[in-house]
Amino acid sequence: MQRKYLSFIGLCLGFFIVMMDTTTVPLIYTTLMNEFNVSPAEVAWVNNIYLITYSAFLLLGGRLGDSANRKAVVLVALFVLGIGAAISGAGQTFTEVVIGRALMGVGAGLLTPQSMAYISILFADGGRGAALGVWGAVAGIATATGPVATQFFLTTADWRWVMWINIPVALVCLLVAILSLPGDPGRGIKFKETLVSSLYGACLAGIIVGIQFLSATESTANSGAILLLTSAIVAAILIRNELKKKREYILSRELWFDTTFLRICFISGLLGFSLTAFYLPLAFLLDIRMAFGPVATSVVMITIALSNALVGPFAGKFSDRMAPQIIVRTGLTLFALASASLGLIGLFIPGGALAFIALCTAMVIAGAGTGLAFAPLANLALGRAQIATIGRAAAFFNSIRQVMSALGGVIVAIAFDSIVRHQLNQRGEVTIISLRESPDVTAYAAFGCFLLIAVSLSVGAYLSSSRQEPALAKL
Repeated sequence: MQRKYLSFIGLCLGFFIVMMDTTTVPLIYTTLMNEFNVSPAEVAWVNNIYLITYSAFLLLGGRLGDSANRKAVVLVALFVLGIGAAISGAGQTFTEVVIGRALMGVGAGLLTPQSMAYISILFADGGRGAALGVWGAVAGIATATGPVATQFFLTTADWRWVMWINIPVALVCLLVAILSLPGDPGRGIKFKETLVSSLYGACLAGIIVGIQFLSATESTANSGAILLLTSAIVAAILIRNELKKKREYILSRELWFDTTFLRICFISGLLGFSLTAFYLPLAFLLDIRMAFGPVATSVVMITIALSNALVGPFAGKFSDRMAPQIIVRTGLTLFALASASLGLIGLFIPGGALAFIALCTAMVIAGAGTGLAFAPLANLALGRAQIATIGRAAAFFNSIRQVMSALGGVIVAIAFDSIVRHQLNQRGEVTIISLRESPDVTAYAAFGCFLLIAVSLSVGAYLSSSRQEPALAKL
C-alpha cells in the first residue's frame, strides 16, 4: 500500500514539472527579448517548441507504454527532460535555448501518458476519480505555479534557473520511479504500429509549425503552407487507413466511434488552448501596462495557484459522485468570465491599487475554473476506455489537449504581435522599448487575446452541456 502511494506521489511530481514548464516561460519573454534581441513572435518559440514536441511525442509515448516496459519509458522520459533543461538553461544563443526546450518537450510527451495509465492501473480497484482529482489539481496548480516560480528566480537569481529547476526534480522522480514504480512489461513492440504513431505525431507537429511559419514572414510563408498542407494530408490518410482497415495503431476502434469520448477530448483541447494562451497577454499586461514590480506580480500569480489548489481535489472527488459534465461546464464558464474580466481591467484600469485588487479577484475566479474543469475531464475520458488500451486512450486525450495548447501558444503570439504592429503602424521588428513607450498598445493587444480565450472557453462550456452516452464496459 505504501509503495502504491509513493508511486502515485512520484508520478504526480513528474507531471507537476511537465505542466509547470508550459507556463514558466511567458514571464521571461521580456527578459529574453532584451538578452537575445528578438520580437514577441520570435520569443514565443521558446514556449511553443516545448508544446509542439510535447504533443508530437504523446502518441508514441502511449504506444511505447502499452507495448514496451512502461517503467523504462518513464525513466527515459525523465532523463531526456533533465538533459533538455540543462541545455536550455546553459544556452548562450537563442537557438540553443530553443533546442533545449524542444528536448524537454520530448521528455514530457513520453512521460505524460504513463502517468495517466499508471494511475488507472494503481487505482483499478477503486478511487480512480479521487486520484485523478489530485492529478488534475496537480496539473492546475503546476500551471499556476509556473509564473510564480519564474518571478521568484527573476528576483533572486537569473532566468536560466527557470530551466535548471527541472534537473533536481527530475532526479528525485527518477529515484522514486526506480524504487517504487511497478513494472509493466506490455505486449511487445510492433514496428508498424510504432511507426504509425510516430508519423502521426510528426504530422501534428508539422501542422502547428506550418501555421507558425505561414504567419511569420513572407520568406517562410511558402514553406509554412507546404508543411501545413502536407502534414494535414498525411494525417488524414493515416486516420482514414486506420478506420477503413480496422487498425488500432492510434486509438482503439470503439473509441474512434465514441462521439462522447472525442467530444471530451476536444473540450479538454479547448481548455489547453485557453490555458496556454492565457499567460502571454497576462505577462505583458502585468509588466508593460500595469508596471507591477516582482512582489505585486508574484501575489497576482499566487492567487490563481491557491484557488486552483483549494478547488481541484474536490472537483475530482465529486466527479465520482455527481454528473462530471456539470462540474466541467461550471469551471469553463468561470474561466471564460475571468479571462474577459482581465481584458477589460487592462483596458480601463492602468495600474494602481484598484487594478491590483481587480486582477487578484479575476485570478481567483480563473483558478477555481481551471480547478473544476481539469480532473473531471480526465475522469470522463478514461472512464470510457478499456484497461488493455488505456495507454493509447490517455495518450490520445493528452495529445489533443497538447496540440490545442500548442495552437493556443502559436495563435495568441500571432494575434498579440499583429495587434501591436497594427497599433504602432510598425512593419519591422517590435522591440521591448517600443512596447514600454506605448503601454496602451499592450492593453489593446491583451484585450484581443483574452477575448479570444473567453470565446474558446464558452464553446467548450456549450459542448460540455451535451448528453453523455453510456461508457463501454471494461474488459
